[in-house]
Amino acid sequence: MTFEELLNTLNPQALSVKKGDRLFQQGDAIKYLFFITSGKVKLIRDTIDGKTVLLHTGQENESIAEASLFSPQYHCSAIADSTCEIMRVRKHDILSFLEENPDAMMNLLSIFARQVRDLRTINEIKNIRLAKERILSYIRCNIDQNKEMVLKLSLKDIAHKIGLSHETFYRELKKLEDEDILERKLNQLKLL
Repeated sequence: MTFEELLNTLNPQALSVKKGDRLFQQGDAIKYLFFITSGKVKLIRDTIDGKTVLLHTGQENESIAEASLFSPQYHCSAIADSTCEIMRVRKHDILSFLEENPDAMMNLLSIFARQVRDLRTINEIKNIRLAKERILSYIRCNIDQNKEMVLKLSLKDIAHKIGLSHETFYRELKKLEDEDILERKLNQLKLL
């Protein structure tokens, strides 16, 4: 069972939101878990020193606020970064369903474990000092058996995800192409 299938089992409420709309505010009592069916949602946190930090940009077919299932309040704010279609389901409904359906709970644990593994990989990649090596590491983690990576995110979003400015990312991609290490196609990157 995918996260989307779980939500559909629970009769989610569909929402259409515009860029800039807030789904929830840091510190609010948790009521819902969200699934993005189209668009992007930024998760931001206000720090103790008054700064705002971007934690994550949720994309199409991703859930957000998963950690909220076991917390009394949201630890960040969610703001639509584009026009979005969202499904939301009550926290209580999800927890009740999971208590009654251990197979669904195991599937959800598997999804969460995969997300944790992916976040750890991204953190590891962000610690690579050279931009070129950071980009190559990200691509190597996401290629198929043909050494191709289908682009599910924009190049700008990938740059942000791995902690590079988009200018640096584009410049290094061009160098990789010029060195015949990488080939860029319409919706994919291929290691040569």
